Amino acid sequence: MKRRDLLAQGTVALGSLMLAGTFARAEEAEPCEDFVWNYESLDPVATAERAYTLYADGSCMYASFRALVEGVGFIRREKDPREASHYDQFPYYMMFYGRGGVHDYGTLCGILNGCAAAISLFVRDRKDAAAMTRELFSWYETAELPVFVPSQTKHGEIERSIAESPLCHISVSHWLQESGAEVESPRRKERCKRLVCDGVVKTVELLNLYFQSRQNNVVCAFAASAEPAASCTACHSPQGDAKDCNTQMNCGICHEEVVQACDEKTHPAGGLTRGPRTGKDQLSFLSRTGETISISELDL
Repeated sequence: MKRRDLLAQGTVALGSLMLAGTFARAEEAEPCEDFVWNYESLDPVATAERAYTLYADGSCMYASFRALVEGVGFIRREKDPREASHYDQFPYYMMFYGRGGVHDYGTLCGILNGCAAAISLFVRDRKDAAAMTRELFSWYETAELPVFVPSQTKHGEIERSIAESPLCHISVSHWLQESGAEVESPRRKERCKRLVCDGVVKTVELLNLYFQSRQNNVVCAFAASAEPAASCTACHSPQGDAKDCNTQMNCGICHEEVVQACDEKTHPAGGLTRGPRTGKDQLSFLSRTGETISISELDL
């Protein structure tokens, strides 16, 4: 037999083995063809403990998202083993990007990012998912955290702070000011691990309440935005007079002076703007006529 014929036969044999293995795995898994990501009520403490453990593998967004989704998967596979493969093969690693406010860029907190993703996975009504996510974010901005104490930890009591923002760098900075710790210290990392647990507990409570309400044909209402966003968006929103902004977050973090000056005398209904990055004196707003007024011109 010629060498090339032998190689050809070997290639065919190897391909047949690979295909056979693929079919065998597919038959063994028996995936559910009409699979839907259905939610199951979770134990908030047990899910938070799982998130605390997962944090070491991929940080905040990964830990929060995987704990929630995987937790549901553990229950679903008991009800229908065919669903197991969907949870086992889910690419949880894709959530690594949320670490540190998206690859350490300091933007959206990975906890909120991961929990919001889980909410969107299970809550198929877009309006309900949005309302639930807004309550989660508002809670994160206003609550004194962290409060969760994991059962297995080498650290004692961790200082609490109020984030006042869904942004990672602001949330962390507020805690650093409160605790006196450094950003790369073990205590700061422990704070974020516990904050993941708090976010997971809150999300489980929201999801449990929502789906239990639906089963009982009860309308589940979510909390409105916290101040000062609520008062600001009465004017600065798609529905307000100014129609120059679309946000639900705490306005005072970036527009503190303007929020303080927001009255009939010093704040005509106009749009908020941010000047070049040269200091807060560049913060300004637009009057009704379109004139840009620097904050330094205001009599505060």
